[in-house]
Amino acid sequence: MLEAVRIILTAYTASFRVPPFVGHQLTLPVPPLSTIYGLLSAAAGRWIVPQELDWLAYRFEYESKATDLEAILTVERPKPHESPRFVTRNVLQREFLLSPRLYLYLPPEWEAVFLRPRYTLLLGRTQDVAGVESIQRVLLKPVSEGEVSGVLLPWELISQNNVTAWLHSLPVAFTDEPQRQPLRKHIFGVVDCHQPSRLQRADGWLIRDTEKGTIAPIYRKEWVLHGAEEPVSQIR
Repeated sequence: MLEAVRIILTAYTASFRVPPFVGHQLTLPVPPLSTIYGLLSAAAGRWIVPQELDWLAYRFEYESKATDLEAILTVERPKPHESPRFVTRNVLQREFLLSPRLYLYLPPEWEAVFLRPRYTLLLGRTQDVAGVESIQRVLLKPVSEGEVSGVLLPWELISQNNVTAWLHSLPVAFTDEPQRQPLRKHIFGVVDCHQPSRLQRADGWLIRDTEKGTIAPIYRKEWVLHGAEEPVSQIR
């Protein structure tokens, strides 16, 4: 068993832009790992890098999707001492998620951080403001198979289990430099919460919430930093 704190975050909306799309901004139905590290940084009030976290796990739910029209205003400042001036206005279609809920599992010491978050917690853009619904100590049990939904699965698990998923190359985390750079990218299969899939060969990758019974992949520090075709270790 693994001791953890389960933090449930809720919001009115959420949006996680699909990287390749520009004109029509689609949303991923599950936040990337890099978004989770950004959320941890906001709660802690400083940049959190993967080296600081031994492991994390999460799953994401939402009620439905919708599309809105968003105006993008472009401004420029010809010279540093001059005021910005309007240049163009573009209207784009933007997809977003309604009534999202994030189940975040972290080592127990992170409980104090989310009891008093330092900065605003967001599930995507600045308008996607989230709040902490509950914080609870739980036990996580290692499992090698089960039904998953609302999760990101590394391509290794997708190929081993023939899972139907939306494949994307996504950043795992970003550096803490002023000009952020992806620490590493990986191909993930996005499993929507409304389209669950079953894994049968996932030794060392899955944990089950012993209270709620839901299953999610666990991301360890070593995998986040370096990646591996097989899980680097298993929960004992």
